[in-house]
Amino acid sequence: MRQRQAVGIDLGTTFSAVAWIDPSGHTAMVTNAEGELLTPSVVLFSDAEVVVGKDARSATTVHPDQVAEWVKRDMGAPVYSHPIRGEYLPPEVIQGCILRKLRADLVETLGPDVAVVITVPAYFDEPRRKATADAGEMAGLDVLDVVNEPTAAALAFGEVHGYLAPSGGANDEMTVLVYDLGGGTFDATLLRLRPGEIRTLATDGDVQLGGHDWDMRLLNHLADRFLHEHGLDPRDDAHALKRLYNETLDAKHALSARRRAAVRFNHAGHAWQTQITRDEFEDLTADLLERTAYTTRQLVAAAKLDWSRVSRVLLVGGSTRMPMVARMLREMTGLGPDHTVHPDEAVARGAALYARFLLAEREGAGAGFEVVNVNSHSLGVEGIDTSTGRKINAVLIPRNTPLPARCTEKFVTKRAGQTSIVVQVLEGESTLPGECTAIGRTAIAGLPDGLPQGWPIEVTFEYGTNGRLNVHALVPGTDREVALEIQRDVGLSEEGISRWSQPVADAAGFDAFEELVADVLGGPDLAGDLEGDLARREPPRDAPPDSAARPVPRPIAAPSRLSSRHSGSGPALSSSAPTPAGRGPTESPPAIASAQRAPAPPSPQAGPHDRAGQAQATGAAPSPKPAFQPLDEEDETDERALARWLINLIGFVVSAIVGLTVGYFLVKWFLPGSGIVNF
Repeated sequence: MRQRQAVGIDLGTTFSAVAWIDPSGHTAMVTNAEGELLTPSVVLFSDAEVVVGKDARSATTVHPDQVAEWVKRDMGAPVYSHPIRGEYLPPEVIQGCILRKLRADLVETLGPDVAVVITVPAYFDEPRRKATADAGEMAGLDVLDVVNEPTAAALAFGEVHGYLAPSGGANDEMTVLVYDLGGGTFDATLLRLRPGEIRTLATDGDVQLGGHDWDMRLLNHLADRFLHEHGLDPRDDAHALKRLYNETLDAKHALSARRRAAVRFNHAGHAWQTQITRDEFEDLTADLLERTAYTTRQLVAAAKLDWSRVSRVLLVGGSTRMPMVARMLREMTGLGPDHTVHPDEAVARGAALYARFLLAEREGAGAGFEVVNVNSHSLGVEGIDTSTGRKINAVLIPRNTPLPARCTEKFVTKRAGQTSIVVQVLEGESTLPGECTAIGRTAIAGLPDGLPQGWPIEVTFEYGTNGRLNVHALVPGTDREVALEIQRDVGLSEEGISRWSQPVADAAGFDAFEELVADVLGGPDLAGDLEGDLARREPPRDAPPDSAARPVPRPIAAPSRLSSRHSGSGPALSSSAPTPAGRGPTESPPAIASAQRAPAPPSPQAGPHDRAGQAQATGAAPSPKPAFQPLDEEDETDERALARWLINLIGFVVSAIVGLTVGYFLVKWFLPGSGIVNF
């Protein structure tokens, strides 16, 4: 039986690349059908076929309504934020078209027997990671796993310097900062390299910050110049805007090599030429660069390191070619950027190495090196702060915890006689559950009668290196427990993936996709929903005006594929995953430890992983426990919210009437002769 080829795919916001492990055991890049290493991540939905790559990018100036680009930024959302010929497609479907093109290229070179690892930004949350894996499945790929882009880059760096085997020639331990500024996302990751081991120490990032934001800043600056000189705004014409955007890209690239660039643009009979300098460009975008610097400083602080302990700074992503990036990092770290690996190739090469690692593990053979990752987002459950009655996100596994990880925490029942509990699994850093991503939900029903308020509930999280989260909830002193395995169970259902796979695989014309929009996404009512019930995303500060009219729907509940095992009569409930908001650089860490928690009553013997029990053993005062709400209270949530809204409204109206009345009599009392109060 022929051994499968290990392949890595860097699925980028603006460009994608593919690498493989050649017969000598080293990584090599795969050229596409056009003979190039990089494929533009752009898709054209024409009547006859779906076109991906350079030809699709060329069509943006002619058929802007038929082209999808920068789709990676919408991963995890129900639909791509820009309508394609009036229809809204799921972003993973569009990404699947890109991956289908990449698959055709690699099959042409390597044959069909391949197994791939697809890279994602380290700060991608679970819905985005699941959507990426789904896109690979639609494209007909055997996806072994998704891997963080900085980890992949470190693997490529380790290959060059001999860290991927104990006998590879490397002797010294090295701490590497991977600064990954791609077209649409930014990651900063610290990794420790030892011979035969790549260990992630900490990761941070911003999924809504990338080179595209620099493009938009310069584009708007040039459009404002044209408007000032000619009284016409090219942003009002979609075709003109695309032409100016192409000129903007050329100017930005030129400014990486020269200190001045010329921009030439024809619009509405005006042949226009202007100059832009590197200093002007850097002043325009200084705040964007500072956002990456802030995130990087926060990362080093989170890892409890200082710059003297960082050995190398590795630049990844095409946007790191801007001279301002290297200069900022040199000033901040005291280190010059390392150019050992190509910024456009490092991630794909590292993904191929990780694919070889996973294949070797599956076959029981040693890969020669070990990879230790961390979770990029905290994992917790929704609880009730018993001192305030407010819902909180009680974190069990904080972000940047080495994987695999296991944690057990105790909670309590909210009230006496409670017969059920709800366990809502959350991913995110905020203390507010509504600002986190719900990735799973289950319940225990049929608890014995007569349980006192504050009866203990033990919740255990086990988070594996393969992305599987096992949640186990136990009510001590009863026979009630529930186990829940969450394996990227958000996003499209299995049926949805299967149905979308056909037009993606066939590269069919837009009609085939349009038919599925009607069937899978709700048919003709979708347009009405976008106008009514669906929320609108506020356009980025640097986006052109047309982006303000791009509606983005609120999260659509995905069919649940949670696998639950119950003891007793507790039912398993479905889960829905809301679209997470992009994380800004100033987001504060959670403050779970400061929440007031009600003390638990006497309970069965604490287990070895019980944090409260450990606190008592050391003489420290145990912190109170959050409570779980019963099932019947969930049904009351909407009614209570409506009641609170009505009470507030009545209060405002009464206050206004009382205030106006008092004001009237005061004016009449102090100014009896004026005509102000005479009607």
